[in-house]
Amino acid sequence: MKYFLNVIYFIFLCAIVTSLVQYTLYSQTKTESWFKVKQIADKVWRIDDHGSDNMYLVEGRDKALLIDAGTGVADLSGCIKSITALPVIVVNTHGHLDHCGSDYQFKEVYAHPLEFEMIKSYCDEDYHRGAVEKVENDSPQLAPLLVRDFENVGVPDLLPVKEGFIFDLGKRKLEVIEVPAHTKGSICLLDAEDKLLFTGDNNNTVVWLFMDGCIPVESYLMILQKLQRRSGEFNTVLSGHGEPIDKEFIDEQVVCAQNILSGACKGEPYKTFVDYAKVCYYKRAGIAFNPDNLRVK
Repeated sequence: MKYFLNVIYFIFLCAIVTSLVQYTLYSQTKTESWFKVKQIADKVWRIDDHGSDNMYLVEGRDKALLIDAGTGVADLSGCIKSITALPVIVVNTHGHLDHCGSDYQFKEVYAHPLEFEMIKSYCDEDYHRGAVEKVENDSPQLAPLLVRDFENVGVPDLLPVKEGFIFDLGKRKLEVIEVPAHTKGSICLLDAEDKLLFTGDNNNTVVWLFMDGCIPVESYLMILQKLQRRSGEFNTVLSGHGEPIDKEFIDEQVVCAQNILSGACKGEPYKTFVDYAKVCYYKRAGIAFNPDNLRVK
């Protein structure tokens, strides 16, 4: 009898283990089918938000730092837990919807205070519902991957950062550098020891400076020159969109801005879903700008 009970117990235990394994594999598949995770440096992962944007997870000895939070339609928190078991700090490089959309999935989020109001507007049930419904309408096959916990969407505790603020992860530190250009409270994060600069939307291959709230091209040139002066502290630029790029890219951005200001480049029409603008290119660098917002007035 005892042998029979042991056999039953063993079969029952195997069934439970099998179910847990299947659930884990399903959860991982569910998460990874929306997010594409790639390790790009020592304890640094790029998280592709289904082609919309890049987020980055940086591990230290004691904590991990999540840089930006994507569009918010999928389970980013679950994705992060599949990568690291460390406590996670979240920071937004700026408050646009494709960088703070999943903030509601975390208790606390760091950002520059000038971005707080914008971030709050996207940590909203109506915004989240609309974002999920848009994905469902455009791509019905993705519906099973989406987070529909609408009633629990809310604003996390927003904690301020400013120039020089240090995120100490244990054996790894990242410094906040203010870059008020694409938005007035945009920041970069510098990991000087590992020679990495995380730049949000400040150093994309085409930087958008034509929207309301963007600074003049002349001011953006000064921001780029500020980063140039610190170029000995990093080798690689990791932006909110696109692939990692070498730091010489910032030199090309500087020339692009100078060409706009000098009139050497008048700009080509640049049509987007947001607004009409002009764009100039120099080598790999592009700047989309408002012709009426070139210089500081």
